[in-house]
Amino acid sequence: MAIGLYDRRRSGRAAGYVIAAACLVLLLYWRCPTVISHARLWGEDGWVWYPTCYAQGLACLTFDHSGYLQTISMLVALLSQLWPLTAAPTVFAVAALLLQASPAIFLLSPRMTAALPSLPLRGFLAVLLIAVPGMSEVYVNVTNTQWHLALLAFLIITANPAGRVGAAVFDSVALVVAGLSGPFAIFLAPVAALWWWLYRGRWRLWRLAVLAASASLQFDLVIRHQQSRGGIATVLGTGLHPLSNIVVTDVLAVATLGWRILMGHYWDVSRGWLTLGSPAALILNVILMLAATAFLLRALWRGPWILRAFLLFAALEFAAVLTAGQRNDQRPLWLELELSISCRYFFHPVLAWLAVLICLCGDRNWLFRAPALALIAVTLLIALPHDWALRPLPADRVFHDEALRFATLPAGTVVNIPVQPVSVMRLIKR
Repeated sequence: MAIGLYDRRRSGRAAGYVIAAACLVLLLYWRCPTVISHARLWGEDGWVWYPTCYAQGLACLTFDHSGYLQTISMLVALLSQLWPLTAAPTVFAVAALLLQASPAIFLLSPRMTAALPSLPLRGFLAVLLIAVPGMSEVYVNVTNTQWHLALLAFLIITANPAGRVGAAVFDSVALVVAGLSGPFAIFLAPVAALWWWLYRGRWRLWRLAVLAASASLQFDLVIRHQQSRGGIATVLGTGLHPLSNIVVTDVLAVATLGWRILMGHYWDVSRGWLTLGSPAALILNVILMLAATAFLLRALWRGPWILRAFLLFAALEFAAVLTAGQRNDQRPLWLELELSISCRYFFHPVLAWLAVLICLCGDRNWLFRAPALALIAVTLLIALPHDWALRPLPADRVFHDEALRFATLPAGTVVNIPVQPVSVMRLIKR
């Protein structure tokens, strides 16, 4: 009798988790339904991942791009080879949708109870991950899926040790794929080391070993890539003005007001609000940046270890972006970042700032609690509603028609198919 009751409760919890996971996926899809109905290959999806896998097969997994391996992108491109070219955009979109939802789904897992015991809090954070403002650049496209995989890897690092073989296999595969997809293993390995030092255990040591190996490989590829290009010669354009604008506008303002409010009312590049700002604007930015620093230090002191670990990860990544991020050849790096409102490079810092505010909403000192509650309220009431619905995608009949024609061409024919935003996919018919 007791065993049967336990099994029913366990089945009920599993069913509830599956329903919650499905709801999170549907919420993410709801932000832009045309991402599936009018699916398209975006950026490197079309001009790197698909054609490379089409031409090279499994060997594509050994190819690096931009100085590091992009394993998840190549795996999705390999998966898409099972269907005709006309279906490739849909395969990419569905895969990106599920991968982007995976960190929010994992947050609800019972394995996160040690790091974040409160289920309502985990549920709130999961929905916030789905609705995060100002991050349309990382919304459901395989090219930028690596940002979401890095977040999933962070959660796996801080989760309870896997108690079953299936969970252990999932953790290991996810960490390997995330570690070999972009440079994030370099920033995640110190977090894994911190977590192992705090809690020890063979399984946590295994996570550290996986990420350390991935970080070593990716770091070696980054160095080789830079050496092949004559070393790092990035013009930074450092200064207090651009740094304060990057922090206040790209992180704090986007997290609080959202992209649409910011662009519609407070930021206008043609008037030089940022690049040619007045001394008064600089003073205001510095005050806001100092206040944010005080909030950050308070959260580091009072917050749980999972918050401290995430702030470590975000800080390492942010420092790397400020010193070695990609830039337009016509502008210094910091100016490029200053102008890149709602850029993928600020996805994790925006999440980190929101996590700081949520932590301080329960602080016993009203000097921190009251502003944190007010800022979170503004995020929930202004940023999230205004940034929720993303711009619908137009139907790409050109790609569909060209893909149909490609299927009828003789082997050896070279075609160039237009893909968004402004590039072409070059294929040689097999």
